[in-house]
Amino acid sequence: MALNLSRNTQVFISTVNGVHTSGGGVIELDTITGGSGHVIGDVITIGTGATAVNVVVTAVNSGAVTAVTLTNNGRGSGAKTDNADLTQSASSGTGTGFAMKVDGANTATTTTLDGNRTALGLFKGNEKDANTFKIGVLDGYSFSQANESTDVTISEAGSTPNRGSKRFNDSLAPAEWSFQTYARPFKHGAASFRASGTHDYAENVLWAALSGQTMTTADKDTNSGNTTNSGISYTATTADVDFSASNSHELLKLQIYFALENTTYRLNECQVNQVEIDFSIDGIATLSWSGNATSIDQLTASAAGAIEDPSKGNNVSGSGSGTQTIVKTDVEKFNFVDVSGTNDADYLRNKLSALTLSNLVQGGGSSAGGLDAVTDYDINIIGGSITIANNITYLTPETLGIVDQPIGSFTGTRQISGTLNCYLDTKSNGSNELLKNLQGATNLVTNSFNMSLFMGGGSSATPVIEFDVPRAHLQIPVLEVADVISTNIEFMALGTTISSTDEMTIKAKGLTTFTETGYAKTGSTAV
Repeated sequence: MALNLSRNTQVFISTVNGVHTSGGGVIELDTITGGSGHVIGDVITIGTGATAVNVVVTAVNSGAVTAVTLTNNGRGSGAKTDNADLTQSASSGTGTGFAMKVDGANTATTTTLDGNRTALGLFKGNEKDANTFKIGVLDGYSFSQANESTDVTISEAGSTPNRGSKRFNDSLAPAEWSFQTYARPFKHGAASFRASGTHDYAENVLWAALSGQTMTTADKDTNSGNTTNSGISYTATTADVDFSASNSHELLKLQIYFALENTTYRLNECQVNQVEIDFSIDGIATLSWSGNATSIDQLTASAAGAIEDPSKGNNVSGSGSGTQTIVKTDVEKFNFVDVSGTNDADYLRNKLSALTLSNLVQGGGSSAGGLDAVTDYDINIIGGSITIANNITYLTPETLGIVDQPIGSFTGTRQISGTLNCYLDTKSNGSNELLKNLQGATNLVTNSFNMSLFMGGGSSATPVIEFDVPRAHLQIPVLEVADVISTNIEFMALGTTISSTDEMTIKAKGLTTFTETGYAKTGSTAV
């Protein structure tokens, strides 16, 4: 019996489920004809047109291939004939004469292995239009799906009454998931999946699902392409998240894969409901993500199950058939993008975080029960948090005699709020001055402050993530009595109007350059 240890968990997030939308694709191969002149790492195309398959060379003997990995990204599409011979048609190297045989007939199915999920596409790793990402999560992740039930009871009078009960399963509740990540900006290098020099987030797919309906599709070299309904834009200055594309009934749906040590679970049609950004002064900047999904699948321990798992590839040696051994170097860059390494992206120290806060004349100034103009409050924060919530609701039928499952979701009110902690001081335009001004604004029912929070440094720092709230409504601060008197400032981000989407803009500037040594941008292109 093999146990699953949480410390060995890997988390992958994708906009697809690994099944080609055209159907089919090779799952297993065997009987290697090694050829000559090959080296480990070569990507060899066998077959042509509809029968094309890409394999990664993992072992050679004097230039003859002895083992390969078939990744999800390279398995192609369409039905293949059992025992068909596929010969080399192209290679990223100079070797020749390689061939393999199809092991088992592959039908042109357009559903997942369990037959329950419609094909969404193959995993794409480190290339243009990457759609699958490895996310570095912290300890304490969770995912579960409960069921709803009804109890029927009877209660009678008399000396020997019937007092029984019976329970019925009604439906599966929406699955719940949550995990923490570090906030990690970075810059793209020459061998990356976006244009060199542009800024990005290691957790970009989560920001995209929180704020919009799509991932930005772009040419690798120019970043030109479709940005319709995307909440993220990538430039050489900053990577920006806004909510201009978030006024939709459904936001971007994700598939989340929890690859435990011996088991992989897929959460289907996930929605990012909320993120909490933590400014704890003694910690590293973290993001707490949570949301729901319609269902949870356990991927089968078979060749077909492995091919739908971004962490795995089918490894074939000699005349043997496919296995499910995880060989990270064989599937990374093909199945997924990995920016989770220590040296791939930046960490942010909350101790360096800074706040800018100002307001214009509001309500005729203090003499009229409003606020005087203050262009720069001098407030040093000692902690705080920002919460961005989509308030998503899932719909589940209630059919008698059937255990129903959630059929979809819709967004609710978008709410952006937060709390800032600071010491109560007496300096000019400090926290005590802010408290006094807000308490005196008795005729101002809605105030408006221009607030910017710089996570990991000041406005000119790099790396940093900046949270701009041009119209923050501040509550009257609450005093906290401890060894040093402190105060909590609660705020809500408001739009220009009640229907506007300009409550907040998030800007990231990375310092560390992410690159993949030895990567050719066409090397992971799905066939």
